[in-house]
Amino acid sequence: MSLAVLSALSVPGTTWLESLAGGRTWLSVPVILAASYLLARLVYTISRRHLARSSAGTSFGRATFEEVHTPIAITIGLLGVYLSLLVLDLLESSYVVVGVVTTALIVLWARASIRIGGRWLEYVREGETTYEFAPMFKNLWTVSVVLVTLLLLVSVWDLEVTPFLASAGILGIVIGFAAQDAIGNLIGGIALYFDNTYKVGDVIRVDDDMRGTVTDVGIRSTTVLTEDNLLVTVPNAVLNSTQVVNESAPQRHMRLRIPITAAYGTDYELVEELVLEVCSECPLVRERPAPQVLFSEFGDSALVFELRAYISHPLVEKRAIDRVNRGVYDAFEDAGITIPFPQRELSFLEEATAHDFDERLAAEEPATERPPTDGK
Repeated sequence: MSLAVLSALSVPGTTWLESLAGGRTWLSVPVILAASYLLARLVYTISRRHLARSSAGTSFGRATFEEVHTPIAITIGLLGVYLSLLVLDLLESSYVVVGVVTTALIVLWARASIRIGGRWLEYVREGETTYEFAPMFKNLWTVSVVLVTLLLLVSVWDLEVTPFLASAGILGIVIGFAAQDAIGNLIGGIALYFDNTYKVGDVIRVDDDMRGTVTDVGIRSTTVLTEDNLLVTVPNAVLNSTQVVNESAPQRHMRLRIPITAAYGTDYELVEELVLEVCSECPLVRERPAPQVLFSEFGDSALVFELRAYISHPLVEKRAIDRVNRGVYDAFEDAGITIPFPQRELSFLEEATAHDFDERLAAEEPATERPPTDGK
């Protein structure tokens, strides 16, 4: 059907070329090829220049112009080959050649479409505005382009799909068992996206075993950059079936809880004053919400306080705790406040003599009766 449409659209041009060549159709072939080559070069040059002037446009427009000029130029060249076959009346005898040309065009534009989606996602990540759907859009866009490409190729080559449909049931069962992990990861990724569990740039903690920043959300897995600067690939099915703590939501700032102890008899108001002064001098602690010092409990050997302070990003948690602990230690030492530690007193009894020990043991043993005898 697509070949018939192209043939109908190309008939007027063929008649004009035949009249220009004086009825000799083969003379119009070099003209067609040369014209298609020159037009392809012209379009390529114009599109490249337009790209330089449109760099301030939208991110999708920039991504499209960076990828579309080459496919357009190649498409014009392949159309020149097609028109040459049409002029020479070789379309019916060169069905395979036409099919190859059409297949090349479909694959070329499918590749360009996938690259446009990937490049647009890169521009989105570089911009100030963040789109939470961008990673999942890239995955769905790639799958959609591949499916449409396969359908077009089946239509071009007039493939008989009935045998494939007949065996689709058995094939589906085999593929289901073989790719159950991949299917589970795909469904898990879609569920994570619609549940809005996390997005690129969020700091997550997985089962208290791993903590890091999400760098990519793929169809099969999620890539996490840990605090040790290691990239860890976690299957989406695992993330969908375990506890994931998003430390960047609903806001990026998080609260720290730092225990602080002081000896009994210490002025608790002085402790609060010194700790809040340390927080005000620490650049990693946020001023709003304001830090708080709570008198937590009376411990076994100390008064137990708890500092609640906010930091701007989850990944500075350990550094903030280090700064605060150092500052509190120095402030307590300057103020003469003792930081107690648990102490135990052991009492030793006098060593008993062996004779006394045997007497006590004999007194504690119950008396035993001997069984009666036959009068003997």
